[in-house]
Amino acid sequence: MDEFRYKNIGFSTDIPLAYYWNISPGQRNALLLKAVEDVHSWHYSRNKAYRNIVEAREVGETVTSEDLPRLLRPTAQVFKSYIDILGTPFPQDKPRQFLEWMKDQLSISLPIEKFDRFRKRYRSLEALLSDIEDIFSDFGFEVSTSSGTSGRSTIMVRDQTGLETTAQSFYLCFQRYFGTQIDHRAIFIMPKQTRITMARMVSFSFWRVGMPPERTHFTIPFPAFPDQVRIRSGRTFREGLKGEIERRIWYPFMNRMNDSYVMPNAIRESVRLLEKAESVGEKVLLFGGWIQLHSIAKEILAKKKVMRLAPGSLLGTGGGFKELYSLTTNQIRECVAQAIRFNDDQPVPLRDVYGMAEGNWAAMQCQQGNYHIPPWVYAVTLDENDQILEGPDNCGLLAFYDPRGGGDLFPSFFKTTDRLRLINGGQSYDSDFACPCGDITAYIQQDSIQRMDLLDEAGCAAQL
Repeated sequence: MDEFRYKNIGFSTDIPLAYYWNISPGQRNALLLKAVEDVHSWHYSRNKAYRNIVEAREVGETVTSEDLPRLLRPTAQVFKSYIDILGTPFPQDKPRQFLEWMKDQLSISLPIEKFDRFRKRYRSLEALLSDIEDIFSDFGFEVSTSSGTSGRSTIMVRDQTGLETTAQSFYLCFQRYFGTQIDHRAIFIMPKQTRITMARMVSFSFWRVGMPPERTHFTIPFPAFPDQVRIRSGRTFREGLKGEIERRIWYPFMNRMNDSYVMPNAIRESVRLLEKAESVGEKVLLFGGWIQLHSIAKEILAKKKVMRLAPGSLLGTGGGFKELYSLTTNQIRECVAQAIRFNDDQPVPLRDVYGMAEGNWAAMQCQQGNYHIPPWVYAVTLDENDQILEGPDNCGLLAFYDPRGGGDLFPSFFKTTDRLRLINGGQSYDSDFACPCGDITAYIQQDSIQRMDLLDEAGCAAQL
């Protein structure tokens, strides 16, 4: 396998990610733009799918800052493009063709002879993805998926370099904006066994930086494998008799079980862990979806009590709503604030996280409510013609360039389907627009995110 590891392209991993918080925006942008150019050149000669896209836009191996918009690929399509090539959203039916698609998406050479070790068909997507990890174990692949709102999974392959970067990225941001340390008790209202990117990245991040497993809890008691997530979405079913069984039997059954057994148990277990932490004065990070946090608050209030957590505790959420709900986020905040408080009767802070399956990073809310882009990611907004908007305060579609995010496997340069207000993005830093929290990073204005889902395919982390 070609040696990459960033050291040959002028973007050394010897530079700690945290270093980027300590340099000026001008220095940071110069480093990132040079890295984008070098990463592009490296992947251009090795990644067939990427090269085909940028060549069609008249981009060659060498680029300048003027070429940046033409390097972007849509998050809503790139890692779902196997559907068009295979003619089906079920890769397990055509493993060989899926492997050919995967080979074109990656900037490394997969040994073709190993393709013969795969079955002609698989009973599930999970079985196929497990075999990919096993048969290509010498590459250290980890395969994750989106939460599959549409039932059509984004399928992401990451290597160990990318995973290590992701672990650092997530944990550093949890530390900086949530104040999370390894002495917290972390309670995640997520399944431990799943390929959903957010859940996997969270677990990788905390385990790899040394948080003891016994202090990290995943309270959803059952696995959430890709086909289970797909069926629960209620939007994509198999053809023929299998599809009818999924639609008429498994879909209603799984949703009944989720509502009557899975989530109630997850909520009770989360409350039990909170009560245990309260009794011994432990700091807690509780992380779950908005509806899940509301359910926990209602469970606590139903006991006619208020949870009193240790100073330094924090509540986190992410992913927005995946279904209709009777309360707004502000109403949920008010209910949670009534139920979970510090000893001085102040509510425990509740902060949101913005991210996506295709990003190896997450933008976390600061105490001012704004979402901060990690400084090792170059973020911009695009106008209706896909041109980068200039100036320190812009509304448009978010696009990002993450030179380390794809590891050796792909360039992480993507255009999202989310319209938002980005402050101090790109090269247009202005200290007058800096976030009041004190960070001199690009940030997304609070309450400005509109998940456009222009192609009905954008995925996030809420559907577990």
